[in-house]
Amino acid sequence: EQRQVRVIPFSAADQAARVQITDADVEAFHKDNPQLFQAPEQADIEYLVLDAAALERSVTLNEADVRAYYEQNAQRLSGDEQRRASHILLSVPAGASAADKDAVKAKAQALLEQVRKEPQKFAELAKANSQDPGSADLGGDLDFFGRGAMVKPFEDAVFGLNKGDIADLVETEFGFHIIRLTDIKAPPRRSFEEMRAGIEADLRKQQAQRLFAESADIFSNTVYEQADSLQPAAERLKLTVQTAKGLTRQGNGQAGVLSNPRLLEAVFSTEAINSKRNIEAVETGANQLVSARVVQHRAARTQDLAEVREQATAALKARRAGELARAEGEKRLKDLQAGTASGNLPASATVSRGIQTSLPPQVLNAALSADPASLPKWI
Repeated sequence: EQRQVRVIPFSAADQAARVQITDADVEAFHKDNPQLFQAPEQADIEYLVLDAAALERSVTLNEADVRAYYEQNAQRLSGDEQRRASHILLSVPAGASAADKDAVKAKAQALLEQVRKEPQKFAELAKANSQDPGSADLGGDLDFFGRGAMVKPFEDAVFGLNKGDIADLVETEFGFHIIRLTDIKAPPRRSFEEMRAGIEADLRKQQAQRLFAESADIFSNTVYEQADSLQPAAERLKLTVQTAKGLTRQGNGQAGVLSNPRLLEAVFSTEAINSKRNIEAVETGANQLVSARVVQHRAARTQDLAEVREQATAALKARRAGELARAEGEKRLKDLQAGTASGNLPASATVSRGIQTSLPPQVLNAALSADPASLPKWI
C-alpha cells in the first residue's frame, strides 16, 4: 500500500530563541525533577594487576638460551614439513560383520607381507588391489601432503616413518591401509638472524607464563593476608599500584580490567565498601589477576543545583521549546482541519512500508493508519 502525504515538522530548536527562563524557574525545575540529576554510586579505588603480558616486558633473555632454542627447533620453525606416501586401501563396507572385517584384515595382512618382500612391486600391487579410486591407478601415490590433510591414524603412521619404510597395517574409518613413505620435503633451514626476533618473542612469552604461574599464588596470598594495603604485594612482585576515581558499578566506560563485571561486583560489595580492605584476587582474563581496595565510596544521590545548574538550565529550555513547538503544531493542525490555514504547503511524497524514508516510524504509522475513505485528511 502506498499513500501520498504532506508532512509539516515543528522543531523545538526553532523555538529556542523564544524561551525565557529565570533563576527561580531553574530552581523549581531542579526541585521538581530530581530523577534527572542523579549522581550514580561511585568509588575511588586502588588496584593491582598481575598479568603475563606485563611480565613479558620485564623478561631478560640469555643469548645462549636463544641460540640453544634455535638449534633445537630451527627445522620446525622454518616451516611445515611435507611427506609423500603411497598406499593400498582395502575398504570395509559399512555395517560389515566382524567376520567380514576380519577377512578383509587378513587379506590386507597377507598383502602387506608380500609388499615387504617385494617393495619394488608396490605400485603394481596397488593398481591390482587398492580400492581407493583416487590413487589406485597412480600406483597408490598420494603426492606430498602436510599434517592435517589426512585422518589422524594415517597421518601418525606416515610421519612416524623414515623414507622408504613400510608401516604396519593401519586401520581407519575407510578400511585397512598398507603405507609406504616415498619422500620427505623439508623447507630450507632459516638462519639464526632471520629467526631471532620470533624466537625471542616465543621465549619471552613462555617465561612470562611461567613467571605468572609462579607469582599467582604469591599475589593471591599476599593481598589476602595483608589486606590493609596493596603495597606489600606490589613491592614483592615489582608491580605498580594504580588508581581510579569515580568508578561506577557499570565500569564508567573504563577500558581494560576496570570494565570486568566480576571485579566490579567485588569492588562494590558491602564488605569491600565498609572494610576498605583488599578484595580477594579476581581472574579478569587469561593469565591475569586483579585485586582492588576501596579508598572512598559515595552513595547514589541527587546532585545539588550548584553542581548541575548548566545542565538543568539546558534541560528546562529544551522542555519549554518543545512545549512551544507542540502548541504551534496543534494550532496549525486546527487551522488546517478547519480549512482556514494560509501559506504554502510542503510538497507531497509517496510513502509505504516498502519504501525507505526518513520519516520517524510513528509518523509513518499515523499516515498509513488514517481512514482512506475520508481523504484528504490532516492528522
